[in-house]
Amino acid sequence: MKTSLLEPGKYYHVYNRAKNGDPLFENEEAYRFFMKLYQAHIYPIAETYAYCLLSDHLHLLIRIREEAEGSLFKPFAMLFNAYSKGYNLHNGKDGRVFKFKLKRIEIRNMPYFREMIRYVNQNPWRHGVTEHPANYRFSSFRATVTTGPTMVAKEKVQEYFGSHENLTTNLLSKVDESTIRLFMMEE
Repeated sequence: MKTSLLEPGKYYHVYNRAKNGDPLFENEEAYRFFMKLYQAHIYPIAETYAYCLLSDHLHLLIRIREEAEGSLFKPFAMLFNAYSKGYNLHNGKDGRVFKFKLKRIEIRNMPYFREMIRYVNQNPWRHGVTEHPANYRFSSFRATVTTGPTMVAKEKVQEYFGSHENLTTNLLSKVDESTIRLFMMEE
């Protein structure tokens, strides 16, 4: 598992959690607020392949756009700071909301990347939040398998799995987390 700088053209698993086990998202409005900020700050610099927001943590699977320039940490700082300010204002709190400034792992091979797409989309299922990943509104599962426009680079995701049918089958086949750990050790 290698933590690296953010660089154009590279794939990353970005993750964060609430500090002290506090809730990160307390209601539907909070999830929507975060996604609005994500689209404003991260979408311009990164393609999104998968995401999942749970009550106490989040996962983002992205590729930094080739044309992205400047400090690529700044959009993430702006995202997390803007969300924290809104969260604190709404909840009458003060201080940090997120445990980390920016946690990320560079993904260097496609088998690992495909497993991470599955892992992130299955996160609500694995945590017992839903009985089926398609029922959870704050992950990329539905955006990935739908035919309508979304912020997820679903055509590219589908290419990695060969077909829409193969993608759907893979998204519904539970991930063996020991496989992901093996890929992480290879990094």
